[in-house]
Amino acid sequence: MCAVAVAVPVAAQEIFGDWIEGERHRLRIFAGAVPDAVPGTVTAFVEFAMDRGWKTYWKNPGTAGGIPPEFKFDGSKNVAKAEVLYPVPVVMSDKAGDVIGYREYAIFPVRITPADPALPVGLEMTANYGICEKLCVPAETTLLLTIPPGPLPAAGADAERAYSAVPRTGAELKPGDPTGLTVDRPGDVPGLIRLTATFPGDAAAAAMFLAVPDGRYLPLPVRGTAQGETITFDVAFTNADDLKALKGASVAVVMAGEKGQSEDRIVID
Repeated sequence: MCAVAVAVPVAAQEIFGDWIEGERHRLRIFAGAVPDAVPGTVTAFVEFAMDRGWKTYWKNPGTAGGIPPEFKFDGSKNVAKAEVLYPVPVVMSDKAGDVIGYREYAIFPVRITPADPALPVGLEMTANYGICEKLCVPAETTLLLTIPPGPLPAAGADAERAYSAVPRTGAELKPGDPTGLTVDRPGDVPGLIRLTATFPGDAAAAAMFLAVPDGRYLPLPVRGTAQGETITFDVAFTNADDLKALKGASVAVVMAGEKGQSEDRIVID
């Protein structure tokens, strides 16, 4: 009696890296197909599972301090571009201040453009990040994954939810996403920026977050007046010199509402 090897189509295979155990958390990388993926790209996902009460950070970690995540792909093969996408975070407040990030579980999608779509993608990703309960613990992990060419299996419900929670921009915008961002600098209040946008749906669900590429802390926008779906947020710098130090910087503005989320940019003048 002889054994027969059966070829399993790529669409039926699971493409998962191993779980890596860390301090009060574990993480892994996997790949799969999601609705609305950009044509010509493949999508990987960095999955964090943290102990109860532990959290990790968004690009702007908040007033309580923390370590914004950093992802590098220097050792990867057949990768023309790799972009880590950040789902809309939440604000977690305690006596130390506000933390902007993700509690106990998070998935970061990674949008990859292969140099040659006919060849496998060999990901070698180094992640530097912080894990926090009351104190922040720095961590560094290297994750490896080979993604075969061709159609991929569905990434699964958790990955799809994370991908759909990423702020959209440009041609990716959908009905219901916040739009129409405007900026005002009230002359009578030093250190204040006023941001206004349209948030379809319940005004109480509207939120804004700011980030700059170097990961430095920026104040959390505070929701102010609302006229229908047009809502104003105030960004108040305690020290006006901190705002002056941002002159010329490109600031990402993430806007989250009841029906969608988007990202726009402002330049501090």
